[in-house]
Amino acid sequence: MVDRISALPDDILCHILSFLPTQHTIATSLLSKRWKSLWYSVPSLYFENQSNLQKNSTAYHWFQNFIYATIRARDWHQPIRSFCLKYVVESNFRPSNYDIDEWVKAATQRGGLKNLHIEVTFPNPMDQTIIYLSGSNISCKTLVDLKLMGLSVQVYSFVDLPSLKTLHLEDVGFDYLQCLRELLSGCPILEYMHVNGTYCPGDDYDTLNKNNFKGLPKLVRADIYSLDDLDVLLEAICNVEFLATDESLKDIPVFPNLTHVELAWGWGMNWHSVLTMLKQCPKLQNFGLNMELMSANLVWISPKFVPECLSSQLRKCSITNYDSTRFQLHFAKYIMQNSRVLQTMTIYTEPSSSLQKKFEMIKELSIYPRTCELLFK
Repeated sequence: MVDRISALPDDILCHILSFLPTQHTIATSLLSKRWKSLWYSVPSLYFENQSNLQKNSTAYHWFQNFIYATIRARDWHQPIRSFCLKYVVESNFRPSNYDIDEWVKAATQRGGLKNLHIEVTFPNPMDQTIIYLSGSNISCKTLVDLKLMGLSVQVYSFVDLPSLKTLHLEDVGFDYLQCLRELLSGCPILEYMHVNGTYCPGDDYDTLNKNNFKGLPKLVRADIYSLDDLDVLLEAICNVEFLATDESLKDIPVFPNLTHVELAWGWGMNWHSVLTMLKQCPKLQNFGLNMELMSANLVWISPKFVPECLSSQLRKCSITNYDSTRFQLHFAKYIMQNSRVLQTMTIYTEPSSSLQKKFEMIKELSIYPRTCELLFK
């Protein structure tokens, strides 16, 4: 049988191997002489610990030494395009701050690094301990995509990420908000930012000046959830076209470019903040509201104004976890009756809703005058 795979050019084989964890990539060196040295040229390093590497110190140190040995074995002049570390902590054995810093330093110093992903997860959040990444090691001219999860970042020096387009922060802590400021200030062409569970325990948010954040003029999309205070980021994200958040905003600025908003009803949110958001988005075309955490005691007060976006821009509106309470009904009615160009109003009912209840919802909403298509899902 002809070995068609081994006949492929080195660059294609290396590209294929780049999608595998590095442990598996190195294992291909046993296939034949053709594959023996191929793994040295794979442009990505992807380390993922396995369950059997967490049970005792010997297994943990083997994994730790394996990462160091793999990095040293590569030709120093061979760039590392992607470095990914996924580590699930299930015991007392976890990567140290020094190790992570050294691994990141080795990846960035080779030149050409485009993707850096570090994910540390704790199955039991109560067992989580802080693992730091020093900000001095995330300054990289070529980095395009940065994803950090389950650790804290210390920014001690000027951050320079002039090529970064995607920033993903999940359960990431900063000692002080100034660290987050420095990180964002070093990303002048950032296009997409995802923040979930980021916190800065060392700061007093009531005394912070949100204007200290530099703008992100290239930012197109921002997904921001479970942040201590979104208002401190408003000046940085005010030019986005797409915003998804569960935060209650206090001082909502005008979003001149915003065309798509997804709001998840978070703690402290009220109808006034929702309607003010609509008012401050004159170009809004798509609006989604998830009511999963909505309080049953809220009272709807019919507003005396109609946001500009309802009069001339809004095309699509969706309401998720709709259960036909009076205030939800009034809101849906308000949108349908005041939107001049609305094409579809989509209602996503609660999973527990019976067919009879869904039928009652449809009948209840259908009696109101509208120009849009009413969809129930």
